[in-house]
Amino acid sequence: MTGMHKDILIFMSDQHSPCYSGWLGGNVDTPNLDALAADGVRFDNAYTACPLCVPARMAMMSGQRAGRTGIFTNFDSFPNTQPSILHPLVAAGYETVLCGRMHFVGIDQRHGFTRRIAPDTTPVGWDRPAERLRQERGAFAPTYMARFATNFVGGGESPVVNYDWVVIASALDYLTQEHEKPLLMVVGVYGPHFPYVAPRELYEKYLPRAAVPETFHDSPAYMNPILRAMQNRGVTEEKVRGAVAAYCGLIEQMDRDLGRVRQAFDAYTRRRGSQGIFCYLSDHGDQAGQRGIFGKDTFFEGSAKIPLLFAGPGIPAGRREEEPVSILDLGPTLWDLTGSETLPDCDGVSLAPALSGEPLAPGRTVVCEHLHQLEGRDVYGLMLRRGAYKYISYHGLNEMLFHIGDDPLERRDLMAEEPEAAEEFRTLAGAFSDPERIEAEQALHRQKIRWFRAWEEAAGLDESERWQDNPPTARLKPELCIE
Repeated sequence: MTGMHKDILIFMSDQHSPCYSGWLGGNVDTPNLDALAADGVRFDNAYTACPLCVPARMAMMSGQRAGRTGIFTNFDSFPNTQPSILHPLVAAGYETVLCGRMHFVGIDQRHGFTRRIAPDTTPVGWDRPAERLRQERGAFAPTYMARFATNFVGGGESPVVNYDWVVIASALDYLTQEHEKPLLMVVGVYGPHFPYVAPRELYEKYLPRAAVPETFHDSPAYMNPILRAMQNRGVTEEKVRGAVAAYCGLIEQMDRDLGRVRQAFDAYTRRRGSQGIFCYLSDHGDQAGQRGIFGKDTFFEGSAKIPLLFAGPGIPAGRREEEPVSILDLGPTLWDLTGSETLPDCDGVSLAPALSGEPLAPGRTVVCEHLHQLEGRDVYGLMLRRGAYKYISYHGLNEMLFHIGDDPLERRDLMAEEPEAAEEFRTLAGAFSDPERIEAEQALHRQKIRWFRAWEEAAGLDESERWQDNPPTARLKPELCIE
C-alpha cells in the first residue's frame, strides 16, 4: 500500500453491536456496510477497550488502555499535554478533521484534530447543564440514560436522527470542497444509541420482524450483583420488541448515512487522484434486551464487541479476519498506513498486515476493562479474549469463562469445567492489571472532576461546540409509542 498519498475517512457510530448487521447475519438490513465488508477486510472479533462511551473513545484516542489512563466514566479525559494518535499524522502533513461526535470532555475539544466542522451532541464540559438538557430534549430527556431508556420506545421524529443529519450534511459539504493537505476525517454520529425511537417507516418495517432476545429471561448464577442491578425486569415483551425494532431502524438509518458519506468520499478521492481508505467502527455495542439489560456496561458480546471494517486500494476484498483485535489498534494501523511516526508505549497493534492480505499472528490477548460502583465502592472489571475463549473477572465478586466459538450467547460458564484454562487466564489477568491500584486511583479522579466542575462554574461553561438545536417537534413522544 505504497505510492500516492492516502486520504482516510473513519465513520464512527455510537453503540452499534455488530450482532445487529447484515454481514454477520443479524436481523437488520445494512446494505452499505455489507458492501463495505465485501469490498475490504472485516474483523469479526473486534472489541472495545471499555464498554462505555468516553472511556472507550479516550482509550482509542490516547492509544492506552483504560487501566492506564484511569478514565472509566463519562466525566473524564486525558491531559491535553498527552499526544493523541492524531498528532503524528498532523506532523506528517495531514489535516485532521472531526465532524460531529467524539465525546471529548473539557476545554480541549481537539486532542489532535486540527478542525471541527460539526458539534457534539452530548455535553462538552465537566458538568452537565441539566436544566438546559431537559428543555432541549423534552420528553426524551430521561431516555438518554440506560435505566430509563425503555420509558417509551417507538417510531417518529428523533433527536438522535436530527443530530446525525447535521453531522452528515457537514461531512458532505466538506467533501465537495477542495483541500490541499492529505485528509484524515472522522465522521462521528450518535446513532444507533438510544433513545429507542427510529424514523417511523423504519420502526414499522422492523416491528413485525423484531423478536424478544433469546436470553432476555436468563439470569444464571454468574450474574453478580452488578449485572443483576442492570436488569430491567419491568419491561414487557411488547416493549422489548419495540426497543429492538427501533434499534434496528436506527442501525439502518445510520447505514444509509454511511452510504452517502462513502459515496461522497469516493468522489472526493477520485477528484484528487488519491488513495481513499474508508473505515467503519463503533465505540461499543448495546445489550438490546439480552439478559434483560439495555445499553452497554457489560463484557458480554452484545456490549463489548464492535464492528471494524476497512476498504480501499490495496486492501483485499471480501477478507474475513477472525483473530481478536481491539479499538486500540486504530492508531497503530493509521500510522502504518500513512507512514507517520508512532507514539511510544501504545497498547494497540497495527492491523496493516491484515489489510495487505497477511494473516494476523495467533494467540494475542485482547483486553477490555470497566469500573462499577457497588454499595459505595469501586469494583474493577476485566475481560480477556484470546482465541475462542473469553475470561471475565469482577474484582472481589466472581469470574467467568466462556468458549465463544461453541457458546456465542455466553450461557455456559466453564470456570469449574476447565480449571487449567481458568488458571491460565487468571495468571494473564494478574499480568495485565492491578485492581486495587485502579480502584484506589478513582478517588483522585473524582476529586479532580469536582475541582474542574467548580472551576467551570466559576469561569463559565463554553458550550459553543455542543449541538443545542433539537427542534420542538423532536421533544415530544413519537407518533408510534409503546409506554
